[in-house]
Amino acid sequence: MTHFLLLDQTFFGLSLDYKLDLTREIYVCTKHIGFSYYDTMYMPVWERRNYIDQYLKEVEYINKEQEKAIKKR
Repeated sequence: MTHFLLLDQTFFGLSLDYKLDLTREIYVCTKHIGFSYYDTMYMPVWERRNYIDQYLKEVEYINKEQEKAIKKR
């Protein structure tokens, strides 16, 4: 029998790339930001990514300030 519609494995599910990105976002939110796993999983994607972006900006700012302090020594 010939299949007329060959579907990719991910047609009815999430792709592996998306799953890996999601687990990285969960890791950042739970380890560094302090959200629970439950809160991270059930918040809207745009909100979760906004918190991650804010966290990364804060880390970047702190790193720049530390570099300035080292240069002043």
